[in-house]
Parts: sequence; C-alpha cells; structure tokens
Amino acid sequence: MTRRSPSIQSLALPLLALTASVLLLTGCSRRFWRRQAERDTYEAVADKLNDPHWAVPRIDLTPDSRSRFFDPYDPDRGPLPPDDPAAHESMHCVSGRRGYKNWHKLGRSLSIENPQWLSSYGVLMENADPVHAHNLMKLEDTTLQQAVDLTYIHSREYQTSIEDLYLTALAVTQEQFNLGVRYFGPGVNVPGATATVTDNPAARDTAGLSPRVGAAQLLPAGTQLAVELANNTLWLFGGGTSSSATTLAFSLTQPLLFRAGRKVVLEALTQAERNVLYSARDLARFRQVLFTSVAGSFLRIQRQLQFIRNQEGNILRLEQQIEAQRAKDSRPIKRARAELAAFPEDAVIPEAIADLLSYDSVLRVLQWDSVALTEQQKELILSVSGDSEYQAAAAQLIQFREITSTSLSTAQLENQLNAQRNQLQGAQRTLADLTDAFKTTLGLPPNIRLTLDDALLNQFTLIDPEFYVLDQDYRDLKEERGPAMIPKSDQLDSEAVAKVLSSSRLFLNDLAALHRRLTNNMDRVGTEFRPVEQLIAPSIGIGQTAVDQGLRYFLSAEEKARVTEALASDRKLFAIARSDIRRYGQLIDSLQQVLSDDEFPASLDVNADGNVSDEELPDWWQRIRKAGRGVRTAGNGAGDKLSFDQVVVEARDGVLRLHEKSYPISTSLQTVQAGLRVERVALNRFVLPGGEDFPTIDEVVQMGLSRRRDLMNARAFVMDARRLVEVAASELEATLDVTVSGGLGTRPTSRKPFDFDRTRAGYTAGLAFDTPADKLAERNAYSAALIAYQRARRDYMASEDQVKQDIRVSWRQLKVSEQQLEIDRQTVRIAGTQFDIAAAAATGEGGSALDLLNALDAVLDAQNSLLGDWITWELSRLNIYRDMGIMEIDERGLWVDPFYVESIDIAEPPSGIVEPQTAPPAPEDAEIDVSAVDS
Repeated sequence: MTRRSPSIQSLALPLLALTASVLLLTGCSRRFWRRQAERDTYEAVADKLNDPHWAVPRIDLTPDSRSRFFDPYDPDRGPLPPDDPAAHESMHCVSGRRGYKNWHKLGRSLSIENPQWLSSYGVLMENADPVHAHNLMKLEDTTLQQAVDLTYIHSREYQTSIEDLYLTALAVTQEQFNLGVRYFGPGVNVPGATATVTDNPAARDTAGLSPRVGAAQLLPAGTQLAVELANNTLWLFGGGTSSSATTLAFSLTQPLLFRAGRKVVLEALTQAERNVLYSARDLARFRQVLFTSVAGSFLRIQRQLQFIRNQEGNILRLEQQIEAQRAKDSRPIKRARAELAAFPEDAVIPEAIADLLSYDSVLRVLQWDSVALTEQQKELILSVSGDSEYQAAAAQLIQFREITSTSLSTAQLENQLNAQRNQLQGAQRTLADLTDAFKTTLGLPPNIRLTLDDALLNQFTLIDPEFYVLDQDYRDLKEERGPAMIPKSDQLDSEAVAKVLSSSRLFLNDLAALHRRLTNNMDRVGTEFRPVEQLIAPSIGIGQTAVDQGLRYFLSAEEKARVTEALASDRKLFAIARSDIRRYGQLIDSLQQVLSDDEFPASLDVNADGNVSDEELPDWWQRIRKAGRGVRTAGNGAGDKLSFDQVVVEARDGVLRLHEKSYPISTSLQTVQAGLRVERVALNRFVLPGGEDFPTIDEVVQMGLSRRRDLMNARAFVMDARRLVEVAASELEATLDVTVSGGLGTRPTSRKPFDFDRTRAGYTAGLAFDTPADKLAERNAYSAALIAYQRARRDYMASEDQVKQDIRVSWRQLKVSEQQLEIDRQTVRIAGTQFDIAAAAATGEGGSALDLLNALDAVLDAQNSLLGDWITWELSRLNIYRDMGIMEIDERGLWVDPFYVESIDIAEPPSGIVEPQTAPPAPEDAEIDVSAVDS
C-alpha cells in the first residue's frame, strides 16, 4: 500500500494550534509585569535614599489596609467600581452599536472607597455604601500624635507624593533598559515567528515557519550593536521536499559628531536618576510640610476653642454683673424725689404724713422718706394742694415710688451681653469650619464626629472651673432661699417669724457647705505659690529654665524683678482672703450652732424676762450685728433689750450679710490664681541643634540655605538646564556615522539548519555624512535651552531669596512673640485687677456700667492675647524649623521635638466608637451586587 503525503487540510489545524500555543506561552500575565515594575522601581528608589536627611519610612505603593482609599481587591483584576448611571449606558450601547458585553464578568464593587475602612473605628457595614455610615464614626479626644497617624493612613496627598516618587523612578527603569541588551534585531520589534500555509491550485501546497530572534545594545559612547538570527523553513506537500535557510546578521553604528559621546547618550539616564533624587527630597520635604500643616491646624483649633471658653467665661462674668445690677435696681430707694419749683403757700401737710413728706427749698424737690406707700398715704399726698404744678410733682413722686425701674447701667450691660452672645455664635461656627477643614487635611470625611484632646490648653486655664461652679452656687442659694427670708410685709406676726427662722436655718446650712468648698479652693490656690517661687529662685539665671517648671525663662533681670514684686502682691492678697475666710467661717459656725437649738431665740433669754439683752447675747454677736444689715427696729440701739422677733431678724440679717461678705472672697482668690498661673505659661524654646541660646538671624538663614531640601533641588535644576545647553549644542553638529554590517547564511537545501556556508557571507563598511545646512529646528532648540538655563539661574536666586525671607519673617515673629508674651502676662494681671475694682464699684451708688464693660473687654482681650501670642510663637517655631529644613520627622511622622514627642504621651491611633454601630441601610436606588469578585 502506497503511503500518501499529508494534505494541506490535514496539516493546517495542527500548525495553527501549534502557533497559537507558542504565542500564549510567550506572553506574561498582568501580575508578572506589575511585580517586575515594582521590583525594579523600588530598587531604583532605594539607591537614592542614601542620606538620612531625605530618608522616608515608606515607598511602597500599597497604602495602609485601614486607609479609606485602600483597595482590597486584586489590583490586576479588580471589580468595576460604581458608575454614573447616565454615563454607564455608553458602555453597553455607543452610537447605536452594542458595546462589550463582558464588562461585568469581574464583578462590581459597592463603593469607590474601601468598604471595610470604617470597621477599624467600630462601625459595622451591612451591605451599604460607606458614605452613608460616615456620620457614625467617632474620634474623641484625638491627640496630635493620633491626628498625625490618621494623616499617614488616610492622606491622599501623602499617597500621591509616594506615587510621584514611584512614577519618577519608572523612567529610570526605562532608561536603564534602553542601555541594556534588548532582544530584537534590525527591522524586528520583538523576538517572534511567522507561520504560513498556502493552498495554490496551480502549484504545490506549502507550509512555512520563519522564527527570528535578535539582540541589540546602545553603549554609553553612542555605539549601537545589533545581532539577528533568522530561519526560514518551507514544506512542500504532495510528495515534495522541505528546505531550510538560516541567516546570521549583525550591524554596528558609531556616531562621531551628532549624537555621539556619553554627554548625549547618558543624558536621559542621568536626568532620570537625578529626578528620583529630587522626588525623594520632595517627599521628605512634604513630610515636614505635612506635619507643620497638621500641627498648625491642631493649634489653630485649640486657639479657637480657648477663645470660645474665654468668651463663655466673659459672658458668665457679665451675667453675674447684670444680676448684681438688677439686684441693685430692685433695692427700694428710701427717699423718692420729684422736682417742684415752689411749694404752694396755702399748702398744709397732714399730720399723718408730716414725718414722711417734706419740701427741700434748696434743691426744689418734693420728698417722700419711706419705702412703703399705702393708698391712704397717696390720697393724703394729693390732698395737700390743688396747685397744678404740685399735683404733677405729687403724681410723679407716687409713680416713682410704685414702679421698679431698670437703670441705664443694666441696659448697657444687657446690650453688651447680647452682642457677646452673637460673637460666641460666630466663634462656634468658625470652630466647626476649622474642624471640618482639619478632617479634610487628615483625609477623613467632614461629616464624621471628631473632637480634639485639649491638654495643650491646661496651662491657659487661668482659673479653676470649680470657682465658676462655686460662684453660680452662691448666686443660686440667694435666688432660691433668699426670698423666703424676707416677708412682703414689714409687720411680722408669729407665723412670719417662724418662717423667717426656718428659712434662715436652711440658708445658713447651705452657706456653711459653700464656705467649706471655698476653703478647699483657697487651699488649692495656696499650693500654686511654690512653682512660681521656684521660678524666681536665686540659682535661676536670666535665660535659664527652672527644672521643675518646664520651659519658662526670663528675658531680663527686670522681668524677673517684676515677677518677684507681683508674687509679693499675690501673697498679700491671698493672706487677706485667707483671713476673711477664717473669720467668716467662725461666724458661720457659731451662728449655725446657736440657730440649731430648737429653743432659739428663747435659749438666749437667760433671766427669762421675755427679752434678750446685750449681756445675754454671745460675745461674737456684735460681729454679727456689724456684718448684718442694721435693720433694727427704731429705738432699739445698743444696750436696749430685743424682743424674740427682733433677735430672729438680726440673725436673719447676719446670715444674709455673711453670704454677701464671703461670696466676693472667691473673686479675690480667682485673681490670685490667675496671676500665679499666668507666670507659669511657658514658651517652647527656639534653639539650633546643639545650641542653648536664641540664634541670630544670620545663623538661622545660613542653616536654611544649607539644609533646605527643595533648595538643594533648585540648585540642581540649574545644572540640569546647563547640561541641556550642551546637549542642544550637539544637535547643531554635522552627522558622521561609521557603519559596519554583515551576514552569514546556510545552503537552502541543507538538512542541517545551522550549517553556515562561508561563501554566502557578506560584509559592508561605510561612512554616513550629513552637512549641518538645515538646522533651523535645532537652532531654535539651542536658543530655547540657553534661555531656559538663564531662567533656571534666576529661579534659583528667587528660591534662595524666598527661603531667606521666610526664615527672617519667622525669626522676627518669634522675637516679637517672646516679648509680647511677657506683656500679656502683665496685661492679664492688670485686667483682673481692673475688673475687680469695676465690679465692686458697679454694685455701689457711684458705679459706672461703662467702666465695668471696659473692664470685661480688657479681661477677654488679655486672655485671648495671651493664648494668641503663644500659638503665634508655636506656629512661627514650626515654620522656621520647617523653612530651615532641620525639622526631623521620625518614622511615625512626628517632629523629633521634646514638646511634640517627650512631653506628650504617645498613644495608639484612636479606636473610635467603643461599641460597634450598624450603618444605615443604603438608599433604595443604590447599586448592590453580591456576585463573586476575582481575586
């Protein structure tokens, strides 16, 4: 049986399958290329992180898994993100044509952001877009360290900076590849093969396979080498034979003028590597800027928060003064007056009111000398005379006695209170805006709930909040129990006296409890003298720091003398307050002991005559009388006997007066405490590394010029521009290339595919020369390079000058803030004293509401200036360290500075909500797909 040759139809399918298999096996996956790019790029970056001044803790593109923008899916085959519904239609139908039908075979994610990022903060997701769960996220009492940590987790700008470094390094891998061995040959893009099958009715059917492989390399001097090995094999069907021919070709090109030499050939790689260094420095610089931005925003929020607290404290003081002024307005004025030009000649004052109604011919006023005014007395006043002028004056007198008027001082204070409440609302809105902006800086949604730790403000809490609570309790006591102690009628019956006595006992018991709290506050204030005494110790010199008192130091001997003098004044004021507290405390205890007797006041009647004489009263009773209001019945002077009712009234008056006397002592203690605490407000010192004194402006400028990373880059940019001038100049030269090429082939009928035949070898050598006659484009490029170089020089000068200016501005601000803080300390003391004086005067007859308002404004301004200048100092200190380039940032992102690292406890990132909460369900139109996602 004769064997039949294979037909083209029988070979076509296997040949095509073989070809397809080869092509598939030679291809690499997405993951392969991505990982290869990351490996080469990270290596290129690591080569440039060889200096601790621009070392960075992370160059990995993969963000923290807790990050809001972390992608939990396979980076090479992740699901499709949510799309805009209208735009999504074009993916399925575009211009009337059906789109790609398998877009969604990879699955579809529920959200663009990481669906699990909220779980780190205790928010549980239930098939909902995380956007709808942001309101459940809580970050309470967040410290600066925690804020920085949150920034490094969620900051989009930081991630972008890392990606910029990565993208810059990608160019290095490309240029390194360009100078390496590349596997392709002349006219061939990549290694490969060509397979053909022909079906020709007029001739024999054939099948052919032509694989090819080559290698090429560009050498640093510009030499281009290339080698290619190609094979062509042909099969003839129908009893024919096969043939194979192999060719080995090579070429060499060496430019001698145009585009020759390392200057030109290595320029791209040189620039790419320098760009990686620039990006590494930019990233290190960005970390300084990022910390300064976060810390600066943190401080500004703290300042605004303290401004609000100061405003609230001022409103509280204003409310207290309004209350006192209203009490003053409500006090009955014993003598009422009305203008009357002349008393009618025929007028006769009835005998029943003769002791109460009179006319002052000098002042020309009609006077009524009594608090009370009955209806009968009104009729008697009007009956004195029918003269029209008298009747008008009498009506005015009666009206004045009947109404309770609001004084101008009270109206002014209330108007100021409304204005400050409006200002408080504005300040609270500003705080909310600053907090939202801070959340954005951290990379967090603005609608999460975030509060900041305010331990930084402790040194600016000049008055213990317990004092404010105590003051309010003193006022509440008078408002709640005071009215029951003052009957509406001047005539006291037995029932009214019993009620007065019962109310006085309750009032006194509460007053005793308040006095004990006042004593405790006094003791705490007393402990605050010691730290200030250490500040002015003889061993502490000017510019030195008290070891136990943080960073407070004196700028001059005069400042230290001022503090010494102020401390002596504080001691005197404290001694007076302590003496008053003890004296009134003894009276409260003694009176409380007497009133606690169920038989009081009969228990004082030793001789049982139904009255109480001075001899029967305790020795300290005279002090109660001096403290009392002096509302003793007319005719009962010292030495007279008192009825039991009068003893109760005197005890009642003494209780009220003891309240009035002890309450202001709290204000005196607050003044002392504020004065002591303001002296302990400390500045974080500004010194250069290894230094101890405030540096000169020339020292900080010189430091900045040598350490600013971006200035280093700007200086290098000038060299880049200068090199490009030389590269552009080489383009103006003539082209002169030396070329050598050749090839070696095999016999077409040989059974050995690599049996080369020397007779089939060929070699070519030559010179290629082009005159520089047409170089207009190159000429223009050269002129542009010259201009770019001069611009780079000017840009560097501008950058250098800007660095100098920034540093000099911050240095001057530091010097000013240092002086201003000392002035602020004095201003706070003066404002406190001014307020005490104005408040005491306002409750008297000659007090001025304007003086009180000015005093309140002075207190608020002094407190705000103290904090504002401290924050300005710290912001300037942050800026100048950043602008000098010496702000060293550790791997956590924190500035290695004692105030930001050592003096504040390092805490873990805030855990957020203690008990996980469930996010609200997604809206009904939300796109939810639970299909599998390829990983």
